[in-house]
Amino acid sequence: MASRGLDDLAWLYRQKGTVLTILLETYFAQRGGLKRLLRARLGSEDAAEDLVQEMYLRLQRGGGSGDVQNPVGYLFKMALNLALDHQRARRRSSARDGQWVEATRIRLGDDDVADLPSAETAYGAKQRLAVVMAAIEELPPHARRVFTMHKFEGLTHPEIAAKLGISRGTVEKHMTTALKHLIARVGSG
Repeated sequence: MASRGLDDLAWLYRQKGTVLTILLETYFAQRGGLKRLLRARLGSEDAAEDLVQEMYLRLQRGGGSGDVQNPVGYLFKMALNLALDHQRARRRSSARDGQWVEATRIRLGDDDVADLPSAETAYGAKQRLAVVMAAIEELPPHARRVFTMHKFEGLTHPEIAAKLGISRGTVEKHMTTALKHLIARVGSG
């Protein structure tokens, strides 16, 4: 397929005087000016380069096969039309992205609530969690078991007492021991 495209281009160059050949020759002669125009219009070197290449592809595919009286004017008008299409597409994309953000944002009063914490917040939380987990591991075995049953498994004090075969007062003693230790190691906030 690629060789056919090159063969077609070679054929076009052999056809001196055809509109397409004249447009391609004019394109190569005016490429720098076309790119400067697009860069000034779009404010982006990369977008200008993309559109200049798009112009070439359109010309190669046979664009401009009609009666072209002014090849330079035709190419500059083509460049302006592509720039306008690019700007419209960018505005549509921006509007679509804005609508998505608006539809998925979470607000609490007048403030936006972030869905995800920042990297610093996440890292700090991970460090605090590691300290808490280490402090839980330091607890005496019975206090650790009662604490994990209550805080991680969601059991009430009477449920823990029944499950472990101990009194409710003993469960409360183990919870007090665990909480005092955690406050001492981690802090209250």
